[in-house]
Parts: sequence; structure tokens; C-alpha cells
Amino acid sequence: MECVFGLVGNGFAIVVADTSAVHSILVHKSNEDKIMVLDSHKLIAASGEPGDRVQFTEYIQKNVALYQFRNGIPLTTAAAANFTRGELATALRKNPYSVNILLAGYDKETGPSLYYIDYIASLHKVEKGAFGYGSYFSLAMMDRYFHSGMSVEEAIDLVDKCILEIRSRLVVAPPNFVIKIVDKDGAREYAWRESVQDTPAAPVPAPAPTLASPA
Repeated sequence: MECVFGLVGNGFAIVVADTSAVHSILVHKSNEDKIMVLDSHKLIAASGEPGDRVQFTEYIQKNVALYQFRNGIPLTTAAAANFTRGELATALRKNPYSVNILLAGYDKETGPSLYYIDYIASLHKVEKGAFGYGSYFSLAMMDRYFHSGMSVEEAIDLVDKCILEIRSRLVVAPPNFVIKIVDKDGAREYAWRESVQDTPAAPVPAPAPTLASPA
């Protein structure tokens, strides 16, 4: 029931992910952030098995940071995508990760870009992409309304159309989504679209005092 999608606009890239942590028929939480900031100008959105998703994205994030520390320059978005694809391909022959990835970034020379990387290590540079059950609806909406050179306002309007379509058409639709954007000013959280908020657990009442028995 996971939903991850993204698109490239005029000078920016946007990625969107649901925020549900689910196992079997249970929803454990509704504020799980599945979009990680790789560095100042890169985002990685992932779907898949929760353990694989967290472990693999953290592994990529730390290795991207290590490269920058060692060499004094950051990886380009294309280089980060190819490194990610290579690690998935290596693991595929040993202990494969059940992870699908959208990697978005902004480079001074080439501008914004979006890379589609699936669990069998296929890599494609795309203008729009999606994973999960929500992809059936978000890809349909983007096929209809997406065009090259969209403004931020147009892109957010399209994102809202996709979210509305997922919520109204998908029987197990996640209620909440997080939207993040990367452009010349860096990678950052843009907005949340919430219809359900996690309720804090009710406090446990203190036990009633017991009376001492007479001697």
C-alpha cells in the first residue's frame, strides 16, 4: 500500500511519499518519513520492506557523505544514482534488498534531475516516476497533467491531484503524505498532507493507595 512518486519541474524536483508504517493488517504509525536528505542538494525516497528501506538508505547516505569528506567535493546526482544502483546490483547476487528508490537532486551544471531505481537494480533518468500501489493512480494523473517546465505552483497542484486520486480510489490508501523539494537553494521539506494524526497514548492512571492493616 506504499505510495512514492516524484517529478521534475522548472529548476526543481519534487518527491512525495506516504507516511504509514504498516505490517500485515496493522498501521503502527502515520508519521514515518520515507524521504531522506542525502546531502544539501539530494533527496532519496524509498519504498519496500521497512528494515531494508531504512538500512539501505542510511548506508547510501553515509557513503555519499564519506565520499565528500575524502575528496572535498560532493557526488553529482548522476554519480549518486549510479553508486546506489551499483550497491543494489552487488547485493542482488548475495542478499538482495527489497527496496525501490526515487533519487532527486540539483546540480549547478545540469539543474534538477530524477532517477528511478528498482529492487533489481534497473536505473533510469526520468521526468516523473512512481512506486507502490499508488503508482497506478499517480502515474495516470501525471500522464494527463504533467508537462515539462512546470512551475512550483503547478507541480504542487498536480501532487495534490495525485494524492486526492489515491485517497479516493485506492482501497488501502494511506492517509498522510510528506512532500519534499530540491532546487538551487537545497533540499528541504515543503509540506505535509494529513488527514489522520497519531493520537498520543492515554496516560496510565496511578494505582489507588492501599490502607495499612491494623496491627
